[in-house]
Amino acid sequence: MRGRIKNGENKKVELVYTHVVNITEKTSDRELSNVLRSAIEKIMPSYQAILEAAPSLLEERVPTEVRNLEGGKAVHPKNMILQGPPGTGKTYHTVLYAVAIIEGKTMDEIETESYAEVKRRYATYRDENRIAFTTFHQSYGYEEFIEGIKPIVTAGSNEIGFNIESGIFKEFCDLAATDHRFGGHDVSIDADARIWKVSLGGAGEHPLKKSCFEDGMMRIGWDGFGEDPFKGSSSRNPSERSILNYFYETMEVGDIILSLKDEHRIDGIGIIDGDAEWLEDEVRYKRSRKVNWLAKNVSLDIYEMNLRKKLTQKTVYPLDRLSVSQVERMLEEEYGIREVDNQSERPYVFIVDEINRGNISKILGELITLIEPSKRLGEVEETLVKLSYSKKEFGVPNNIYIIGTMNTADRSIALMDTALRRRFRFIEMSPDPSILQGVSVGGVDLECLLDVMNRRIEALYDRDHMIGHAYFTGLSSDNDVDALKEIFLKSIIPLLQEYFFDDHEKIRAVLGDDQRKNGPQILMERPDSSKLFGSSIYNMDLEKKYRINSEALDHREVYEAIYAGHHAKV
Repeated sequence: MRGRIKNGENKKVELVYTHVVNITEKTSDRELSNVLRSAIEKIMPSYQAILEAAPSLLEERVPTEVRNLEGGKAVHPKNMILQGPPGTGKTYHTVLYAVAIIEGKTMDEIETESYAEVKRRYATYRDENRIAFTTFHQSYGYEEFIEGIKPIVTAGSNEIGFNIESGIFKEFCDLAATDHRFGGHDVSIDADARIWKVSLGGAGEHPLKKSCFEDGMMRIGWDGFGEDPFKGSSSRNPSERSILNYFYETMEVGDIILSLKDEHRIDGIGIIDGDAEWLEDEVRYKRSRKVNWLAKNVSLDIYEMNLRKKLTQKTVYPLDRLSVSQVERMLEEEYGIREVDNQSERPYVFIVDEINRGNISKILGELITLIEPSKRLGEVEETLVKLSYSKKEFGVPNNIYIIGTMNTADRSIALMDTALRRRFRFIEMSPDPSILQGVSVGGVDLECLLDVMNRRIEALYDRDHMIGHAYFTGLSSDNDVDALKEIFLKSIIPLLQEYFFDDHEKIRAVLGDDQRKNGPQILMERPDSSKLFGSSIYNMDLEKKYRINSEALDHREVYEAIYAGHHAKV
């Protein structure tokens, strides 16, 4: 084994050692310990061989840390989550990160610019569909995020049908994967393109097929119905109507057509490049559409891809079991037609606010694997899955960046999917009192006020439940104490009540009430309630009750007392 590891023959090694022991109720703990020690001693030489070869194996591993710059552009993680207590600017920073990613800049470069200018460019990229935003919640599901079945009512009737519609993330992935050009062909393949099977004169070789390949078109018959096949169409049978409807109404420019060779194989792949035309000078097969043939006179078995459904002679019908990515792989792998992708390097950013509040298993389903950077389209470990509803293959493009925000004070954090945690890089967004440096509201030092309250919260609870600086950034030294009072009454005190589950003694400790011997207190104890009851209820049986003394918040001295004797940490 040692030799095979050093020679690189064994990239992954699994050690198995079987030791059979007859254990009974009389077996002592000491005897069991001796058995385990003996087994470990026997397997240790094999581990030692692996460890000796470890340096050479580690050299082959892709480094987990990406470089800051690549090709002159900043490199950002493909999946990141901005986490922190409320009010630390997580959603605010998604704007900065999104623009930095799209423009290939570092965060230091972006942060030197005014936020208003960055936000203006963010809005431009969003209008170009290069940035998308959504918020997770408890009722959010796979149907909204990936794809689902949506009911439709047919116009002019009471009939209800169903369509498979893409969710917001799949739709965004399709946009990011568009505008792919293939070598030697000035043509794109749209990720939303529909795939059709056409019979050009039937199966096998046919003069019509040869002519279509040479002239860049597809032609079908039904000439007897005239140039306008829908005039007096009541006599058409359902099959004839469906074929003509497909050809004239349903097929769109940009759709993919596969030319029938036999029950299992196709012999041409093309992109529709024009609307339906009537070729008056042709003797037969007068109905035509222009086509850019990317591959012709080939032989490709698509029986397995088509979920073992045989191709039929029917002139035109959709192949909804096939996906665009499968067609792209046919072109690249089987026939050496290489994709020249000018757009895939353009980054697209998908932002998920409150990512930890959604049921990740319910929302992502089988796609949880696909968002891994190593599993993206074009990577060595590229992975595709068949979607639950459409049964089409789907993968996440490599040029999509996912940014999530996570409120660490949210109680639903405990339910966050471990699989999601492993696939994201976490960036901590902590309260930053220094942002408030020099801001004095009515003589109250906001930097010192926030810093002292947060140090007390960290000591009484944890750092995930501190107060963010964003609650105070709207204030300036021009404001008076009334503005600070509004923030305490509507934001700070309710937040503390939620953090400490109405444990008023701890809330008073954070607000410094427990140290304030003289003067008004922010939380005042209610009067003795024992007199409300008979002799069976004693004062010692009643919990202390407090009320918010809003009048106290009118005085500067109350706020100064919160941080009296303390200085902001530098």
